[in-house]
Order: sequence, then structure tokens, then C-alpha cells
Amino acid sequence: MKTAWITGASGAWGGALARALLESGYDVVALGRRDDPALAARATELGRTWSVAQFDLADPDPDALDGTPDVFIHAAVSTDGDRAALVSADYLAPAALIDRVAKAMLERGSGRIGVLVPQNARLGLAGLGDFSSAQAALWTWSEARRDELARAAGNVSLTVVIPPRTASATQRYVSEHSGHSASLSPPDAAGPLRAILAGKRRAGRRPILAALAMLFR
Repeated sequence: MKTAWITGASGAWGGALARALLESGYDVVALGRRDDPALAARATELGRTWSVAQFDLADPDPDALDGTPDVFIHAAVSTDGDRAALVSADYLAPAALIDRVAKAMLERGSGRIGVLVPQNARLGLAGLGDFSSAQAALWTWSEARRDELARAAGNVSLTVVIPPRTASATQRYVSEHSGHSASLSPPDAAGPLRAILAGKRRAGRRPILAALAMLFR
């Protein structure tokens, strides 16, 4: 039985990836605060298992989670709170969770991790300094953790995913606070998920192209 954990399953990209995992034969555990009836129904249609483990990035306890998934994807983003709250929810809490999962995967000898990071994390857009900085910290940390896992004994990988911008609550937050709109694409999780499962270093947009897309918005 293949299992996957995912954060942010109630969001646009997280939901698309959760659905793709179910359709790829995984039983999925959503780490979050609320269920998604549509994903639960899709799991039933496919004969897969869907469940929700209560997990709040604002008040995380990674050690309270039981077991070790075959795949873990972090797709959650918090836009709530002040600078300290954003750093905690968008960098410190995800890093601690990824470390917990990676350690367990290394002990088992296999596992795949994917971390979604937004394009604005590499640019200082007006009104988004605290939000983007926390995301940028996770991006840089994930790249370092990826390379550490590549050097470690064991078939454990981390893929940094830079998805195209899509219609979502997070994108609305970015547009409202920066004053810039963006061309949006529907979330297509097939490519990113293939890259994660294959253990690729990166998926989605490349950093330079992502930056150009933001500059010529």
C-alpha cells in the first residue's frame, strides 16, 4: 500500500496534487485543519483511502504524526499574521516537518519529498516583504536540504517545485498587497508529481524564468 502525506490540500495546487496522488494509486493523508469532500469522494470512486490528520502550521507538532509516508508534499502557504507568524508558519514549521519526515524516510531507506515555493519568493515586491521573505527562506533551505539528502545513504529525494501562478487565495493575496496582477494558469499537477516521484531536483518553472515572468508582468 503506497501512502502520501500532503499539506495545503484545500488549496489550488495542494488539491490538484492530492487528486493526482489518488489517481496514481496512493492512499492520501491531508495534514491540515479541514476536510475536502470532493477529494474524499474521488478517493472513494478510485478505491483509495482519504483521511485528514489535524495539523496547524501556526501551532505545529510534527512528532504527533504517526508513521512514515512514501511521498510527502508540502503545498501549504499561510498569509496570516505579522512577520514572526509568517516566518513560523511559512518557514520554521514546514522545515521542522520536512526534517521529521526526511529522517524517518532515511531510516527506512526510501521516500520522496516535494516542496512548493512561489515565484514571488525570489523578488521583493512592494507590500510582500515579510510574506516573500519567509517563503524565500523555505526555498533556500529546501535547496540545501535537497543536496544533503542527495549525499546521504538511502533513496530519499527532495524536489523543489516552482509552480505557475494559478487562481487561488494566495494569488489574490499577492495581487492585492503588491498591486500587480498576473496571467494565471489552471493547476496541472501531472508534471510536478512525475518529477517528485522520479526524485528530480526541480520541477515547474526555473528560477530565472520565474523571475522574468514576475518582472514582465
